[in-house]
Amino acid sequence: MIRGFWYIAFKSTAVARGKTKSITLLNNDILVGRDREGSVFAYSDRCPHRGMPLRHGTFDGENLQCCYHGWAFSASHGECTKVPALSECDPTSPSRFRLQAYPCRDVQGNIWVFMPDGRALPQQLPSVPTVPGFVGVAPQISTTMRFPSNADIAAYGFCDPAHPAFVHTSRWWKSKSALKLRPKTKDFEPIEHGFRMKTHRLSAGARPYRLLGEDVQVDVALTLPGVRIEHIRGSRHSACVLATVTPITDGITDVHYCVYWTMSWLAPLRPIAAWMARDFLRQDLDMASKLAHGPETPPMLFVGDADSQIAWMIRLKREYLASQTEGRNFTNPLTARTLKWKS
Repeated sequence: MIRGFWYIAFKSTAVARGKTKSITLLNNDILVGRDREGSVFAYSDRCPHRGMPLRHGTFDGENLQCCYHGWAFSASHGECTKVPALSECDPTSPSRFRLQAYPCRDVQGNIWVFMPDGRALPQQLPSVPTVPGFVGVAPQISTTMRFPSNADIAAYGFCDPAHPAFVHTSRWWKSKSALKLRPKTKDFEPIEHGFRMKTHRLSAGARPYRLLGEDVQVDVALTLPGVRIEHIRGSRHSACVLATVTPITDGITDVHYCVYWTMSWLAPLRPIAAWMARDFLRQDLDMASKLAHGPETPPMLFVGDADSQIAWMIRLKREYLASQTEGRNFTNPLTARTLKWKS
């Protein structure tokens, strides 16, 4: 699990105004909420007085109150606003106590929480990952599945072109009876904290892509800590697929899958499309469950260009961890390259 990045905690609709919802992120218990004005916040789910989880307390849209001794904290800045047990002559100011805050943003239908490397925040927070062309728009499809694996194993499915032909086999996608591996050649270039498969024409894509029209073109960006953004453009419409991993503990990971599209006439078919997305993700979940390695990543072989993207993700993570340990800037170790494989 690596820190210093934004992670999806919940989809936006999961936290209503005046409500809170608890989650474990990177082994930290966190309370995410939305105040009565609609702004989201995230704090450590522990009262600093005795460590009581604040999820057991109350929230009135402005203040969080602990159920144990009634300490209250402002949702807007985390400062303690009331210590009921203090006498009137006690000079202690409640404001000297505050909750540990985590930066929190509601962007494109998802609530993101920034997990710092240590208690101190960087002088400038990195940008929240966004999909291009859908500013202020929530996904038409959003699904989350909990994988019984570490975040690395879950994320490798985002950049493993050899597995779809054998794992993602459905009549609505690509059936096994039609399985035929074709040679692929793709150009890649390094980007911030990751790499990008350059824009290319989809010559024989999966069936759902035909809804976008003719001359469908695709580019795919993969970045740490496990964010994949696929941008698909056709002659009539465009779509984006956002896939991310959120480590819950060392051996449990939430995988979030969000689909955005410009085809408003597809609204009546959203339940069917949502089922298709869950079915697709469930196939990856099945593979992770069969691996069942928990927090440990097993020894792996890397054979040919088809395995290069996973090897790149490992190199990126090692460089990032080294830069954090050595107190220096991250330097992307990758260079532009053309890969060839069959899928």
